[in-house]
Amino acid sequence: MAFTRALSRELLKIMGETGGFSQKTMSHLRIVDASPGTVKFRLNVEKGDGNLYGTMHGGMGASLVDLCSSVAILSKCSRWGISTDMQISYLKGAPVGSEIEIVGQCDKAGKTLAFSSCQIFNEKGDLLLKGQHTKYMGTPHVELDMTE
Repeated sequence: MAFTRALSRELLKIMGETGGFSQKTMSHLRIVDASPGTVKFRLNVEKGDGNLYGTMHGGMGASLVDLCSSVAILSKCSRWGISTDMQISYLKGAPVGSEIEIVGQCDKAGKTLAFSSCQIFNEKGDLLLKGQHTKYMGTPHVELDMTE
């Protein structure tokens, strides 16, 4: 649990400093569990996350894959990296008002590339979305204070 709290604190600090699109997505995303390379989040799908059909917009799903898999990479090797490729499969919709669980996983992180995956589940445990994300890792390390 100490790793989860420290990672949550450090992400809030980073997002506060950088702002922008990720900060908006992160604003109602909660880290519920974390270990190096794997981070589990929860999110209540709000009206602003939805499409005209009353379910989470595909762009929001893509943003979650990007952000949550990036956080998993960050938790393992203290680098954000730059996206080079993302592949997403939408399997089932998440209604506005529902809670979803997002699991980001760093599958492999090397000197120049990192490979990650992300899965989004509904409250019943049904798989809603799955994604793969590749990042170029030639970026500077991010200083993280993971002490309690």
